[in-house]
Amino acid sequence: MNIESSRKYGSWSGAEIETFLRETPIPMRISVSGASGPLIVPLWFEYQAGRLLSCSPVDSLLVSSLGKQSEVAFDISTNDLPYRGVRGRGQVSCEVATDDARLSDLLRKYLAGTDNQLASWLLNREGPEALIEIEISWLTSWDFSGRMGDIERLATRSPDLQL
Repeated sequence: MNIESSRKYGSWSGAEIETFLRETPIPMRISVSGASGPLIVPLWFEYQAGRLLSCSPVDSLLVSSLGKQSEVAFDISTNDLPYRGVRGRGQVSCEVATDDARLSDLLRKYLAGTDNQLASWLLNREGPEALIEIEISWLTSWDFSGRMGDIERLATRSPDLQL
């Protein structure tokens, strides 16, 4: 999908959506049809030119499900006030990675680097990663900032709550 910079897609313009997708370190949630029914999976992603790029172990339930059904739905939204985000649909493709480049890129975005225990564990798992690419076919955005401006953020209301 060619996201037009000045066109509105719900609350935001295409340019605002692309900035949100590039800069927000929030995992996307994708919905797929699994063997036992619908499945929602959170995934780290990168946005590039109308595509959401991710990866998962080749032998995962997610990759197996994606191999049987190529249409997915996705949601990338904030978990605290004000609620805002992007949701849509797309066609997915998967291929076996020949290196850890995409996983390393995701680790830099979400963990600020690869020099930590989780990154080391992920990079040293047995078995290859599947490169997941979602070509966006439809999307919209929403932003409740205007109507939620007078509500305190969850972290302020409940500082002892661990999320």
